[in-house]
Amino acid sequence: MALTDEDQKLREFGYKQRLDRSVGWLSSFLLGFAVISATTAVFSGFGFGLGTAGPAFVWTFPIAVAVFFIWALIAGDLVAKIPLSGYAYQWTSRLVSPTAGWFTGWAGLVGFISGFTGVAYVMAGYVGGLLGIEMSTPVQILISLVIVLFCVIVNVYGVRLATALNNIGVGLELVVTVGATAFVAVVAFFVSGDHQEVSFLFSAGDTGVSPYLAVWLTSSLGCIFGLLGVEAAADIAEETKDARRVIPRTMFMALGVSAVVEFFMYIVFLLAIKDPAALTGSASPIADIIGAQVSPWFAKIVVALAITNILVCVLANMLVATRLTYAMARDNVLPFSRQLRRVSARHKTPSSAVWATGILSFALLLTAFVSAEAFAFILGMSALGYFTVYVITTSGLLVAKRRGRLPKGDPGTFDLGRWRTAVYVGGLIAFSLVLLALLLLPAFQVNGIVFVITMAVAGLWWLLGLRPRLARGDAGPRFALRENAVADAPETVSARD
Repeated sequence: MALTDEDQKLREFGYKQRLDRSVGWLSSFLLGFAVISATTAVFSGFGFGLGTAGPAFVWTFPIAVAVFFIWALIAGDLVAKIPLSGYAYQWTSRLVSPTAGWFTGWAGLVGFISGFTGVAYVMAGYVGGLLGIEMSTPVQILISLVIVLFCVIVNVYGVRLATALNNIGVGLELVVTVGATAFVAVVAFFVSGDHQEVSFLFSAGDTGVSPYLAVWLTSSLGCIFGLLGVEAAADIAEETKDARRVIPRTMFMALGVSAVVEFFMYIVFLLAIKDPAALTGSASPIADIIGAQVSPWFAKIVVALAITNILVCVLANMLVATRLTYAMARDNVLPFSRQLRRVSARHKTPSSAVWATGILSFALLLTAFVSAEAFAFILGMSALGYFTVYVITTSGLLVAKRRGRLPKGDPGTFDLGRWRTAVYVGGLIAFSLVLLALLLLPAFQVNGIVFVITMAVAGLWWLLGLRPRLARGDAGPRFALRENAVADAPETVSARD
């Protein structure tokens, strides 16, 4: 069989095409949109923003968009040059050092796995509320475990099924959720006339906290959480057709569409609030707003449809987490790498990596039995993981550029060109400020402590297990080239899966 241009590019990095390269530009865009998940972002972030800084929290959203646009520029430029599963792990490993790649990949795994676990836990709460189940921590954990197990099975079966379900879910999100938001706007502004004035969007509410600027900046983190994962399409580069040209475009599309949809939803639901005091302490403010403007039954229908969007978000985040796990195991940098790099001969998926991420998710969920607060800390690590990836990658790129190690782009692919240094510096400043806020702001300090401990564990493994491997060339990109992974290594293919 003749090699495609992308397959040949993969061989240049020391790998053979083992995964199913079946993802087109539409599925790539929809995957990125699903990982960001505008519905999940608004349903989970609206209450945080409103309760923290009042309605004016919405004006932190453009700041969040600007931060992620910078990252999309950087990621788009890199995926066009190094189109590999494992995205930032591969970029820093090859352009800076395998050690930098290890810490980047570890932080990415923390962000992805804790992220989809947290979304599953949030979804379980909505499922319980919709079905009228009296929710307790054990019940919510059990529902979450079922959700994660379902997503594991879908991802084991193959990328075609996963992306097909993802496409259906995102289609529902774009049509139904946005349509429901527009319907609420029509009712509030043209039928009942019971809505807030535009000046309400600039009010601080009843937060009563000083200085307000610190509170307002804290509320921006809710909007930032809602845009995490804009680079997700890069993590399935080895399964995307014409990846170097398609993925940068679909990343920008996912960010742009998500930003418009989320901002539209935030504005509509803020102005549709009838009684701000009635939302104080509400666990589901969006549902309460819809119920007050239209009817409680309509709110339940919208929530039911939103649950499908949240499920797709879990599914998509797990998909990209497994590809990062597989990429790191393929380079022999993880414990049990030999097992984790196995690819199902039947389904062409890294099935062992899928099950491993599922088991880690189960373990995180079970910590809620010990302490609900401890589980909340783990959820907070998702954003810390992402922004640690951004900071390490961007700072590493500045070093790589100074050393002349950045590869040239192919004709017709996205390239930062003469803007590269300015984008890197601006990104490093922006990402570092967000990371510092996540570590130092009082509301997030405990998350920071847990995250630092987690990164210390990564440092211990690097010192005792990985560093000797790297020195011998038994791990990292040198391992991939030395082992000539373009050959069929028996331990990397399993026909039993």
